Amino acid sequence: MTAAVDDEVETSSALERALALLQGSDCKRCGKHLCGHEYVLAVLLGTRHTPRCRDCTASEMNEAAPALSERALQWILRRDCYKEAWRAASAEEGFGRVDRPQCLFSSSPSEDPAASDLMTEHCTEGAAKEPPHDTSLDAGNLGCGDLVLRLRNEMKQLAPGTVVLVTALDPAAPIDLPAWCGLVGHTLLHQSHPRYWIQRKKP
Repeated sequence: MTAAVDDEVETSSALERALALLQGSDCKRCGKHLCGHEYVLAVLLGTRHTPRCRDCTASEMNEAAPALSERALQWILRRDCYKEAWRAASAEEGFGRVDRPQCLFSSSPSEDPAASDLMTEHCTEGAAKEPPHDTSLDAGNLGCGDLVLRLRNEMKQLAPGTVVLVTALDPAAPIDLPAWCGLVGHTLLHQSHPRYWIQRKKP
C-alpha cells in the first residue's frame, strides 16, 4: 500500500468511528434530532463532541444555512470517504444516493443567492470571544494537503492542551481545518477566517 492509500484507509476508519458515536444524537443547541447528514457535518466541522443541527451551526458561524450546506457539499464531493458517508445517509433516509437531499437542500444553488456564494466570509463573533493562544502558525496560502501536513507536524511538537493560532488564507480552510480537527481529535476553539484557534488534544 502506498502512503496515500494508508492515509485514506485511516481517514475512512476514523470517520466511520466518529459517525457511529453520533448515532441517535440531538442538537445540543435546539434539541432537534439530527439526521445522518448532520452527523457528517458535525464531524466535518469539528463539533462532534457538541453536535448541532445544520441551522444552528450556520447561525453560530454567521452564515446562511443553504450556503453552509452547499459549501460543505463542494468539499465533501472531493473527498471519497466523506462522499460515501454522505450518500449512504441519503440512501438510509429514503432519498436514494443523492448529493443534495431534501432534508438540507430545499432549492438548487442557482435559485438561492446565499447558496451560490460557496466561500462566504465568516464573520467574527467578537474579539472578546477570541481565546488566548500559546503559539502561532502562519500557513499563508497553503492548500488542504500541505496545510494539514504542516499543521500535523507542528502539533506533534506541542504539549497536550497547547493552543495554536493558525492563520490560513486558503479559501477552503473554513471546511478543511474543522474537518481535520474533528477526525484527529484536536479541538477547534474558535474560527474567524483566516484565523483558527486549535487546541492540541489531551492524552
